[in-house]
Amino acid sequence: MSRDLINNALARLAREETAFLHTEFLAPVVRGRGVAVRIAGVRCTLRVVPPAFCGWGVFQPVSHAVATLVRSASAAEWRKYLSLFPELRLIVCARDGDRPVAVAASAADARFEISSAVEVQLAAEFDLFDTLLVRFDGAQFWFDELESRADPAAAAYLRKELQKMTDPNQVSRTGLTEGQRRAYAAAYQRRAAAIMADEQHRGELRLKAALAHAGAGLHDFSESGQAYRVSFILDGRRHTSVVRKHDLSVVSAGICLSGEDRKFDLSSLVGVLREGAGKGRFGFI
Repeated sequence: MSRDLINNALARLAREETAFLHTEFLAPVVRGRGVAVRIAGVRCTLRVVPPAFCGWGVFQPVSHAVATLVRSASAAEWRKYLSLFPELRLIVCARDGDRPVAVAASAADARFEISSAVEVQLAAEFDLFDTLLVRFDGAQFWFDELESRADPAAAAYLRKELQKMTDPNQVSRTGLTEGQRRAYAAAYQRRAAAIMADEQHRGELRLKAALAHAGAGLHDFSESGQAYRVSFILDGRRHTSVVRKHDLSVVSAGICLSGEDRKFDLSSLVGVLREGAGKGRFGFI
């Protein structure tokens, strides 16, 4: 490239950058992420003032790194902005703070390959299993409106079944779409995982409390059906026992108790271990 062409390109870039600083622009802002713009074809992210703003706004750049909010954009303005991008339908399967997480309503749309759930930005009121009309700008999915043609009774039915934790294979209602079934399966998996994590956390707290009461500390544990396999530290030595989940009664003490394992729970077992170790009574198995 000749020097003249390079100089001309640099001059054009400088003019476009200068013009940008004197132009207001409309854009969506997700709190904490700034606002994305293109200057001379280059994508840039500007810090927004005030930093707490979230939504559709009209901005005035004060530099190539900072933009100040002039006013909130009207519905007509942001809808016109969104109309520039392709529309697709998503079905809500979860909530992440104030953002819906959704799956494709149809896997047949060749324009998009959405293999997993995605976040939708700047959504208005929504509920689980609602169908959303969204726009994709190549980087983010932006909420446009609720799909008015979607059957609200179907979404209500799915919410009710999810409360009961009905297996996805057992969900049955005339007219359910492939997308609704996919959304239900995703929501079911997330809820099942959350329930399991909560149960595991509560189990860990119970085990720690039972062991601490007897002067021992939890090392780790695992679940097997209706029992916990518990490893704990007592007087610097590691022990492993199996206890029932519902009452922490001993299934297998991990030491020879002459078949009397079931007479103890986890706390009393620790006392027996301490006493037996002091007297040299037990052999560990």
